[in-house]
Amino acid sequence: MPKKRTNPTLTKRRKETIAKQFDPGSFFGRSISWRYCFMDTQKWTAIGQLDELRSKLVSYERMTWAEIDGASKSAEGSKNHFIDVENLCKEAQKRLEALHLHYNQLYSIALTGRQRLYGIVDEGVFNILWYDPEHEVYPVAKKHT
Repeated sequence: MPKKRTNPTLTKRRKETIAKQFDPGSFFGRSISWRYCFMDTQKWTAIGQLDELRSKLVSYERMTWAEIDGASKSAEGSKNHFIDVENLCKEAQKRLEALHLHYNQLYSIALTGRQRLYGIVDEGVFNILWYDPEHEVYPVAKKHT
């Protein structure tokens, strides 16, 4: 019987992703689900805009958190990732204070090149906070500028 070949080139990140998928205490093996109770309709989110994005949200529901977190990985990292609140724009930080939402991190999901969905992850449930069509909540420097 031939020996099983192992891939010695598994990166540390890939090993961590695999560990997250199979850790029974982790939500990374679960499919994403949505909750709207934290949605801030006064800033960055309009319900009508989310209706237009429904098909994209439905496509994410077919993925596990590990797949979402690993989607669109590049040398710069994943387009779907946790963001420290201190790195958000000042207006977003003030808005979180006004809403009495005291979290260290939000999760950002890339919908298109610019469009982002920001929310609070609680046991694998994505609590939608803001839809940001212009990538204003978490400004990043453009490459090669």
